[in-house]
Amino acid sequence: MLVLLALIYIFGSIDRMVPSVIVEPLKAEFQLSDSEMGFLTGFAYSIPYALAVLPAGWFIDRFDRRKLLSITAAIWSLLTAAGAGAQNYLMLVLARFGVGASEAPASPGSLSLIGDLFPKDRRATAVSLYYAGTAVGQLVTFLVGGWLLLQFGWRSLFLIAGVPGLLLAALLFFTCREPRRGQFDEDSNDKQPVSYGKALSAIAASPSLRQAIPANMLSTGVNYAIMVWSVSFLVRIHAMSPEYAAMTVGVAIGSIMMLGSIIAGLVADRYAKGDAGRVAQVPGIGTALAGILGIAMCLMPTLPLAIAFMAGLGFFMGINTGPGYATLVSLSDSNMRGAILSLAKLASILIGNGFLAYFTGALSDAIGSDDSIRWALLSTMLFFFWASFHFFMASRAKFREAKA
Repeated sequence: MLVLLALIYIFGSIDRMVPSVIVEPLKAEFQLSDSEMGFLTGFAYSIPYALAVLPAGWFIDRFDRRKLLSITAAIWSLLTAAGAGAQNYLMLVLARFGVGASEAPASPGSLSLIGDLFPKDRRATAVSLYYAGTAVGQLVTFLVGGWLLLQFGWRSLFLIAGVPGLLLAALLFFTCREPRRGQFDEDSNDKQPVSYGKALSAIAASPSLRQAIPANMLSTGVNYAIMVWSVSFLVRIHAMSPEYAAMTVGVAIGSIMMLGSIIAGLVADRYAKGDAGRVAQVPGIGTALAGILGIAMCLMPTLPLAIAFMAGLGFFMGINTGPGYATLVSLSDSNMRGAILSLAKLASILIGNGFLAYFTGALSDAIGSDDSIRWALLSTMLFFFWASFHFFMASRAKFREAKA
């Protein structure tokens, strides 16, 4: 089932990232500003996601997660393909609204399933393999998307991206079984699902969760903003064409990020041996190094140097995500895992992804110079250090909780 969940996540990531490949063509065709593109790639997805993710978490804790993921994957795939027919900016925004809302159950539902498929000492690897789907999706989106853009134009990307998700949704529905909840957790004991009020109380009572949630929110938000604006950075600062810039980002970040994600999970499980506090230290280090390499990338005077630092940045972007969410899975009781993960994704998507993608575009508009995207992207990299602080505080809090 993990392979199928990862494949669905790969194509969900592709559907989510398609607008990032075509920022420059969309700006040219519809006469859009960076702020408008920031809204399309950020809030147009994250606001409906935020509205849908809490109801999704309620269903995840109570109903067959396999069926829920199958149905919603089919819906977001159809809506992605519908973007190919957009005739104006409003139609694009409405299509992204639908994709955002229907993708809400995907990540928390899959993580909840993974928590019931793998014991604690193997979860970081399993979650990292799942989140390697982000990197694979980005590699495919930017590499294949750049070629499709060159050959057939931007509408072809939406159309082709939507088809595979329909097939994968059918496979999940008809070939997989729902695992028993909490089978690898000593806290389960047939506990009943809880309300969001109780889940919020559990978060409030857990110093480690209070730190791990903003840590993931910030790190995934910066990761997303980087993917949204990296093509524009190469086009405007280093004079690449949009097509070749997209393919460069796919290789330099997507492929290396996949490697980082897989290595991070293996290292985290070997180092932590099921201890969530030690797992949190891995993305704590990764986010700090990502911030340093990201700032260096923005400041490099030549294209080869910028690409080299972009590849290094991609590696540590991959290190952050898997162990970061594995920490959340292990910190959450099995009967409220869907609720807590949905609350965490709400923060990550709305405040992290939505705000930081928009923040970068709006700051670029506000600076207004020819190289404004350089300084806007550099400013966004600083949020990595804030994320690192929270990961280490989560680790410290978990150690204290274990001693209490």
